[in-house]
Amino acid sequence: MGIFKEDKESKRMIFNVRMDLAERLEKAKNNARKLGKKLDADSAVDEALEKFLKKAEKKIIEKMKKSGLTVLPYDTDGEESGDPDAVSGEDDAENF
Repeated sequence: MGIFKEDKESKRMIFNVRMDLAERLEKAKNNARKLGKKLDADSAVDEALEKFLKKAEKKIIEKMKKSGLTVLPYDTDGEESGDPDAVSGEDDAENF
């Protein structure tokens, strides 16, 4: 993962971020602009969100199976998949 931005296809979403992190990010963006660069915070968020989703999807599938509900897992592109074992992640995803 680089720290400077390259244009990629994306969808704009809004997330709440701790104030201290938001302030640090704004300062880093301003300093990068002084260098004529753009920070690639999007890739860092994408990687963290991908890790979170793998854990959450696995936990959701486990809970759905225990509840007897039909399981429709997601593949890595976010599309529904017919394979209930298609989602991988860590076992400790308690809070999603």
